Amino acid sequence: MSINQLIYLSQATRKMSAEDLYGIQKTAKANNEPLDVTGSLFYNGGWFLQVLEGPALSLAKLYKKIELDPRHKNSRVIYNEPATFRTFPRWNMNMTNLDDRQADKYDELVEVIEAAQTNRKIGSASPAVTLLKLFKS
Repeated sequence: MSINQLIYLSQATRKMSAEDLYGIQKTAKANNEPLDVTGSLFYNGGWFLQVLEGPALSLAKLYKKIELDPRHKNSRVIYNEPATFRTFPRWNMNMTNLDDRQADKYDELVEVIEAAQTNRKIGSASPAVTLLKLFKS
């Protein structure tokens, strides 16, 4: 089965607590598993950056649902391409709260989010491609 990787950036409509983020992760896991979707959600300074991986049709339907979520606004897809493998195969949805500053690869992840906010490249790569390369191993 072919898969796509979709990455979007959005702005939280309010400050998210650890409990809020846990609730988002719990709901995403329940929604993603039957769709064969995996991925990871990153939160930093009021911004979300999410990687979704799975069948293209499932991702399209899921993203339309995500866009309607009132906890964020100004959602925009920054990457949506076919992939030969999943970067996050073990996670129906991982959650990394970068506001805690405990995350592995913290500095690189913050740079990716900041670059995505301003449509800036990191070196010669887009923020989305940089993010995928960070977790490729």
